[in-house]
Amino acid sequence: MAKKIEMKKNIALSFILAGLVFTGVYAQKPHDILVTIGNDSISAAEFLNTYSKNNNLNKATEKDLRDYLDLFINFKMKVKEGELLQLDTSKQFKMELQSYKKQSSQQYLVDKEVTDELINEAAARAKYDIRASHILINCSEKTEGKDTVEAYNKALSIRNDILSGKITFADAAVQYSEDPSARDMVNPQTNRLHYGNKGDLGYFTVFDLIYPFENAAYNTPIGQVSMPVRTKFGYHLIYVVDRIDAVSEITIAQIYVADTLARTGQQTAETAAKLKKIQAALASGTSFEDVVKQYSEDKTVDEGGLQEPFAPNRRQGDFVKAILSLKAEQISEPIASQNGWHIVKLVKAAPVEVNDDVLYTFRNRISRDDRSHKSTDSFIAKLKKEYNYDESGRAKAMKFFLKNMPDEFFQMKELLLHQVKGIDNLKPMATFADQTISAKEFAQYFDRFKGMRLQPNEFAGFLDERFEAYMKEKMTRYEKNRLEEKYPEFKALVKEFHDGMVLYEVNTQKVWAEAMKDTVGLQKYYEEHSTKYVDPKTLELNKLDDIRAIVITDYQEYLDQKWIAELKKKYNPTVDEKVFQSLLKK
Repeated sequence: MAKKIEMKKNIALSFILAGLVFTGVYAQKPHDILVTIGNDSISAAEFLNTYSKNNNLNKATEKDLRDYLDLFINFKMKVKEGELLQLDTSKQFKMELQSYKKQSSQQYLVDKEVTDELINEAAARAKYDIRASHILINCSEKTEGKDTVEAYNKALSIRNDILSGKITFADAAVQYSEDPSARDMVNPQTNRLHYGNKGDLGYFTVFDLIYPFENAAYNTPIGQVSMPVRTKFGYHLIYVVDRIDAVSEITIAQIYVADTLARTGQQTAETAAKLKKIQAALASGTSFEDVVKQYSEDKTVDEGGLQEPFAPNRRQGDFVKAILSLKAEQISEPIASQNGWHIVKLVKAAPVEVNDDVLYTFRNRISRDDRSHKSTDSFIAKLKKEYNYDESGRAKAMKFFLKNMPDEFFQMKELLLHQVKGIDNLKPMATFADQTISAKEFAQYFDRFKGMRLQPNEFAGFLDERFEAYMKEKMTRYEKNRLEEKYPEFKALVKEFHDGMVLYEVNTQKVWAEAMKDTVGLQKYYEEHSTKYVDPKTLELNKLDDIRAIVITDYQEYLDQKWIAELKKKYNPTVDEKVFQSLLKK
């Protein structure tokens, strides 16, 4: 279905780009009717606006306008015929149109200015890679009050100890961080030891991490430790280690020597001896590829040690830092990793390019990213103002809910919040435009979350979170239902797609499919126009089977012209010559 929608969308767009669907408003008297098609009247303004979309009206000749008017009339007649045949009433058609409306409406349901600011922010950040370490103190995003304060104060205390020199950031991460990757641990499934990163996240760039964390990392100076930063995971202390020009992809070749001591910066005697031999061979002029074959313990020996390209965020920070200190084709000193020692030749470090394609990608990523809430929240704030939003009944309703929610509320199937006695007596929690959100309405929605595992101290935060989500969803739905009334350009956009889909369906039925299945008519057309299909070299008639695709195309054109003639008889399109002549003077 998605491919079919896309095909119809492309066909619709082809007519839009050809200027054959009306959009916008061109300055013309509304009663100046240029064309009548059956009972339909089409204004000169509509025609001029259509023409002006992709043509220079000031340079248009009478012939240009008349030729275009013929195409315009044919288009209008075909769409009218398709509507008469009710081709726009099928379930499939309505689903596809609704899908397009939903997709197209998204640009009207955010604050465009804020979205543009977010794109610009992402573009600026994409020029740099940040290396940072963090310490996490767990705190559920639903937690409020005392537990939140305790988590914050714990993070603040750790920060003070780091700044006073009592402990290093790395040691504090090992000792205090509740991110398990900070410490060595054994995988219970494989029984393999995984070495801790001591809080070091390596290099990352925009969109790699959650937005609040990214914000703090990009706004904290190198060598500084941030104040506690709240995310959905808890509170983070962020230590910014480095900031470099962004690299999209790194390509290296390597000579690898396995050694578990490498993670501590040490070498076994055997490793030390082997590394000396490798460096001596390279210094003597032996090619890197030959040294790889002789000494490397990596599986890429046959490829000269060449590795798959990788982004900086796919390797340890120290490893990336050492590689990026090299120039192209330069060979490094031994570099340690968690598993061994690497002598690396830098093949290429490709810089990041922020072009129009990247900005388009950013726009799409922002719509799916946490930062989209910033644009959505700004949009909702504007709607609240426009629709006189009032939530004076919210606080009292929240107190009522909490009073009637025992500690076991989410596991008590028999207790439904919307059935609690007295709920109907509460005033609406919120009102906007002609809409209300009653306490009972919200409680019915909230009861859907029964079965969740929440602590009593999380109830208030969860209630607020769900109310905000419900209110935003209802307000957005209200606005979405008014888009065609509120924004003429959106209404026109939907009409364009509708008419393009109708045109696709009616052309398929009357022309394209008909030419494919009407084998008798095709044969007759071929015979009556056989002179068109004579081979100019042999002067012999090409067989129908040999040139079927060409004949079908010609037959489709024939059927199209025949059908247009029938439509003209049926709808009797009439042009007001006086109005048309007035267009030539514009």
